[in-house]
Amino acid sequence: MPLVRIELCDFKSYRQAMGHQTIGPFKNFTSIIGPNGAGKSNLMDAISFVLGVKSAQLRSSQLKDLVYRGRRLARTDDEDEGSEAGGIQDDDEEGEGEGTAKKAWVLAVYSDANNVEHKFQRTISTAGASEYRLNERVVTYSAYNMALIQQNILVKAKNFLVFQGDVEQVASQSPLALTRLIEQISGSLELAAEYDKAKEAQERATENATFNFTKRRGIAGEIKQYKEQKGEAERFESLCSEKDDLILRRHVFKLFQIEESIEDNSKNIVNKNEELVGLREEQRVHDKALETARAEQAKVRSSVMQKEKSIKKAEKSLDGKRPDLVAIEAQITHSTRKINHAIKTREEVARNEHKLRERVESLEKELATVRKAADKAQEEQRKAAQDNMSLSEDSLEEYRKLKASASVLAVDERQSIERLSRDEKASGRTVSQLGDRDTALLEKKHARNEELESQTEKQAELEERLSSHQADLAKARQDLNHQQSEKTRISKLEAEADEKLQGVYQQLLQAGVDRNESERELRLKETLTSLQGIFPGVRGRVVDLCKPIARKYETAMSVVLGRNIDAIVVDEEKTAIDCIEYMRNQRAGQATFIPLDTIQVKPINDKFRSFAKGARLAVDVIVSEGAVERAIHHACGNAIVCDTMEIARYVCYEKGQEVKAVTLEGTVIHKSGLITGGRSTHHTSKKWDEKDVQGLMRVRDNLKAQLRELAKQKPRGQTDENFIAEISRLESASTVIRDDLSACKLRITGLKEEMKHIEKEIKQISPELQKTRRSHAACLKKIAELTTIVNAAEDGVFKVFCERINIAHIREYEERQLKLAQEESKARLQFEAQLARLGHQVAFEQDGLTAAVGRLSHLETTITAEQANVAKHENQKSALTEELTASEDAVEQLRTELAEIQETLEEKNRKVEAVKKTATKAGKVLDLALKEIATWNDEIEKLALERSSIYRKCRLEEIQLPLLQGNLKNVPMEENLREEVAMDIDENEDGTQQIKTVQDHGIEVDFESLDDETRENGSVADFDKEIVKINTEIERMAPNLKAIERLDDVEAKLAETEREAEKARKDSKTARDEFQEVKRKRCEIFNKAYNHISDRIDQVYKDLTKGKASPMGGVAYLSLEDSEVCIDQLDTDGVVLNNFQEPYNGGIKYHAMPPMKRFRDMEQLSGGEKTVAALALLFAIHRRVVTGTAHYQPAPFFVLDEVDAALDNTNVAKIANYIRTHASEAFQFIVISLKGSLYERGHSLVGIYRDQDVNSSRTLTLDLTQYDE
Repeated sequence: MPLVRIELCDFKSYRQAMGHQTIGPFKNFTSIIGPNGAGKSNLMDAISFVLGVKSAQLRSSQLKDLVYRGRRLARTDDEDEGSEAGGIQDDDEEGEGEGTAKKAWVLAVYSDANNVEHKFQRTISTAGASEYRLNERVVTYSAYNMALIQQNILVKAKNFLVFQGDVEQVASQSPLALTRLIEQISGSLELAAEYDKAKEAQERATENATFNFTKRRGIAGEIKQYKEQKGEAERFESLCSEKDDLILRRHVFKLFQIEESIEDNSKNIVNKNEELVGLREEQRVHDKALETARAEQAKVRSSVMQKEKSIKKAEKSLDGKRPDLVAIEAQITHSTRKINHAIKTREEVARNEHKLRERVESLEKELATVRKAADKAQEEQRKAAQDNMSLSEDSLEEYRKLKASASVLAVDERQSIERLSRDEKASGRTVSQLGDRDTALLEKKHARNEELESQTEKQAELEERLSSHQADLAKARQDLNHQQSEKTRISKLEAEADEKLQGVYQQLLQAGVDRNESERELRLKETLTSLQGIFPGVRGRVVDLCKPIARKYETAMSVVLGRNIDAIVVDEEKTAIDCIEYMRNQRAGQATFIPLDTIQVKPINDKFRSFAKGARLAVDVIVSEGAVERAIHHACGNAIVCDTMEIARYVCYEKGQEVKAVTLEGTVIHKSGLITGGRSTHHTSKKWDEKDVQGLMRVRDNLKAQLRELAKQKPRGQTDENFIAEISRLESASTVIRDDLSACKLRITGLKEEMKHIEKEIKQISPELQKTRRSHAACLKKIAELTTIVNAAEDGVFKVFCERINIAHIREYEERQLKLAQEESKARLQFEAQLARLGHQVAFEQDGLTAAVGRLSHLETTITAEQANVAKHENQKSALTEELTASEDAVEQLRTELAEIQETLEEKNRKVEAVKKTATKAGKVLDLALKEIATWNDEIEKLALERSSIYRKCRLEEIQLPLLQGNLKNVPMEENLREEVAMDIDENEDGTQQIKTVQDHGIEVDFESLDDETRENGSVADFDKEIVKINTEIERMAPNLKAIERLDDVEAKLAETEREAEKARKDSKTARDEFQEVKRKRCEIFNKAYNHISDRIDQVYKDLTKGKASPMGGVAYLSLEDSEVCIDQLDTDGVVLNNFQEPYNGGIKYHAMPPMKRFRDMEQLSGGEKTVAALALLFAIHRRVVTGTAHYQPAPFFVLDEVDAALDNTNVAKIANYIRTHASEAFQFIVISLKGSLYERGHSLVGIYRDQDVNSSRTLTLDLTQYDE
């Protein structure tokens, strides 16, 4: 058994009461159990402490916290009990408790594979001092740690301990942390410092060897280069000599050709002068005829312009009167519509008035009839009363007495009858009133129904009329909008075209100068175009070849360029001379030429680019093509463009720079300090736009044509005023109809509401009427019953009286008299109500008739007034129409006169063109003769200039021409081409031209070196071709004339470098071998541990997870993550350097997949699953090889502190079975657990409990092997 026992004294909760405590012996599988707080984890800390683990990992901030601290003595029993319950006190409390120790120690007895015991003891004091003893001898920590390492107990790796709560962290640690753990376990981490040192030495040696190798190769290449340059230098000197000879022969041959051409041109001029006299006289006659024709043409053109002004004035007056006519027509239309509307309304009112009158007459007739009927009924009642029987005075007196006697009979019934009669009358009146009201409501409902139908028909008619008016109004507005939009579009286009045309005119005005200047520039442009067509090397004018970067620089750049702004840029001086000759022959005026091959360009002084803010070089504010850049630099020089005069003064005066400074306004400060200012009358800045003038003229013509086309597109037909008047009429009519329609809708709404109200009242009255009728009938029934009783009593009293007057009963007499009175009253009331109703209707209809008559009168007045307005407007319209007709006739007359004058003008134009054509033809013949003579003179001058150029070139290049007389020093170095061009060719008195006199500078060339074949068949092009060929070969060469001198020095340097490179190669090989050996050892040590764990972890995990549901268990494996693989390198000898794969430089990922679950990352597993995975990893690390040779020796024992806290009973049982199965003499398990299913499987139990008497943790040991079956 590796760990035999633990002895400790005053360590944490283990107090020295009766000597030190011994815990053990420990079996192969020992379980430590006990209640919480008993000191189980303190035993774990004791094992860790004696094996050298730091205090920070023992649940203590400092070592003195590991020493036992006793409880404080209490003053009372209650306090003692509280103290005992409290246990160990904190350090912050004053005083020390009972039994507090000064030091603590732990002794571990370990037995190796040979059963030799080793005692490891560690002592700690409250002062923080530590002491280490090995086999009862005091040793250093290093010796103590080395002895532990020899037993495969790695303190740094803690490969034998799993503290409480740390088991899940084992599985969840990062790949790099897991790699470091395996390095600590394997021991490869101890080689890390040596590995880094060797690697650094290898890289340094390799870098030095590479540097020397590169240096040697560079020197060897340099030697080869110098050898090649030596032969190239000799070849270069030979070609230069051959080139100089060819150039001399070319110049001599060219001078020979020039002399012959000058003689031929002089002869041609003499022959042509004889034809000039007659041609000049003919030209004068044609010029005079042309002047006369142009004067007549100008006179007729003036008349045409006057007529056109008169026509425009008349048309303007005519256009001013037309709106007045439109306004009058609109007023007439409005008044006419108003009259028609009034007439229509009058007809409707008249019809209504007729109906009202008829109804009034009908009601008056009905009223008279009712009055007659009332009188007749009254007369009939009077006669009926007279016919009824009458009683004598005695009979009446008897009747009264009998009536009085009868009245005392059936008194209660009589009183009831009187009361019921009153009620019956009241209910009868109510029934009558409700019946009348119901009848009136029904009649009113019928009348409103008829009126509603009438109003509905009227609404439909009004809506139809409104829809028709709205459609007409929409169409009129659409036509108006279309016409206005079309006019607006055309007006907008005309305005835009006019604006553009004015801009073009303005630009043309700004770009143009006086007529003579324009003709001169036009001739210059034509000449330039001809030159470009004839001579391929003509680039163009400076002003056309460049342009300022912004418009604000135009004036300044015009001043900077000066006379060079119109200069013509050519490729070669020969081309310039040819152009000058051509212009002289064609009499095309003057021009300055800038040849790109001979102009002297001063270098640009870069200091002026940022000399002052607001000042910049002229060449920087102008853009041009790269081919003519030399000409632009020649024209600008070092001139500076300044934003203001102050900046120019600052540059020239304060800084004292001798430079030409030009402001944006054109003011110049010359190098001498003089200032030139003011504005030029020639507007030279506008020359930048001359190349755009032709384009502007084309734009002008296009805009004029566009304006003419837009004038044709203007809409014809009704004017806007007519459309507006029609729209106003339709809007007014629509408003009236809309108002009528609104009133009609309101009336319909009112009628519908009234109908609802009537129906509601009818519904309310009907139940009340029926109820009242039922009440009235019941009352009558009771009265009849009571009346029968009273009648029986009265019949007994009046029996004799009735027999005497011959009636059946007394009521017959009373009813006859009462009926007559009632009929008379009823007839009177009926006729009075009918008369009152008819009287009210007559009054109402009479009021309506009066209002209709008044409205008819008002409409008649309106019609009369509007008819008067129409008549007045018609008169105004007639007068205005006559004025318009007269104005149109006058305009037409003016147009006729204009057409006649224009015909005359056309005739004059044709005459001028005919005369001009004849004069031009004669002028062309004369100009042709003059141009031929000028061409020959120009050719002579050109040849002379070319000859002078050859002389100057030979002088500059020190070419020795063969001369018969004269000296090249007599030839001036500069030719004043401008003065030469400006010279006029003198004419003789007879109009002939003289031969151009040119200078030969007193030089005569010796042409004897030219043979006859070269003089007759030779050409300059052949010489140029040979020179270009040799020159091309020379330019391709870049000889180094010092190559021979440098060759010896480089060879000596090469020998020294080879010695240094050999030494560096040997050093590199030695350093590389040393590094490879260290790397090999580290890789072997690491791979042993890694392969051991990787080969066993899956099986361990399967053993821990398999069960009935999953017989195969889960899956677990390790994988290298991004391990660094060194690239094979070559040493200086080309040998491949073998490198090992270095897994310790990368991470190791641990993967575990529980049974019957899909793969997930370790972080996503549950706590129990992480615990099982962590235990599998730990068991794999500590598992030994049973068969074969073990490549890795793990720690001899394994201490686990409550690793089963997150496991269920099933997994705890699996862990217990695994530990029981694998526990052996070589692999010991010490497990702290609270779960019986785990510790009951152990070989022995160590029980820890708390002894409250001594305030200390105590232990009990039980050997369970005696209970094994």
